Amino acid sequence: MAQNLKGITGVLSKCVSSKTAKIKLPKSAKIRVKIVMDKDTKLWNKIESNSDLLVSKQKKMEYLLNEFGTKEPCNRFDIGNCIEFITGEILTECGLSVKELPNAKRVDLDIEDYGPLSVKYSSCGEITLHNSNSCMNKDENMTDLILLTTEKLYLITNSSLKDYNIEINDYIKNAGDSLKLKRKILKKLEDVKYPFMIDFKLNIDKTKCKNRLTSKVFYEKFSEEYNDKSKTD
Repeated sequence: MAQNLKGITGVLSKCVSSKTAKIKLPKSAKIRVKIVMDKDTKLWNKIESNSDLLVSKQKKMEYLLNEFGTKEPCNRFDIGNCIEFITGEILTECGLSVKELPNAKRVDLDIEDYGPLSVKYSSCGEITLHNSNSCMNKDENMTDLILLTTEKLYLITNSSLKDYNIEINDYIKNAGDSLKLKRKILKKLEDVKYPFMIDFKLNIDKTKCKNRLTSKVFYEKFSEEYNDKSKTD
């Protein structure tokens, strides 16, 4: 009897192991993972392979932040736009076709054969993903983005975070009139060896920033253009 039971147990065990070994992802899931990884990897390879370009844009951004900075509230929107423009230059000069979307909701540019992305810069603290213009924020979804900090450049997408088992809702905070990304996600990306991040060291000293007004520069350029035009009228 004991031998019979042992034999039956062995057969059942083999059956269970056999069935377990044959469990596979649905074909649609495999295709989704392949498309996601290929899409982000292809874009990232373009960025990562242009190290000299990244250094030149890094210096350009350093100059912007050391000359103007974001201490003055009236500078913040313009500096944000300039960072978006510099990011667009990086992508364009990597050989990508990029459309700027300065007035679009939640996104800042659209890359041909890739899709839309938001561009964010954050030197410290929680990362503002979007504001709700003094209204109650009801949108708790993170838009795929390129994030620049004083240390690194990241491509952070919802799909790639899932592939690395990062639950985005653990790092999202509804701040009432805005949606924030908790900065601890950057440590998590390091821990899981997230592939879409690269050194992008910005040598910025906020105490020495000149805090020039962007509006003043715009006015000077406008006046120059107007005066030139007046001479030909």
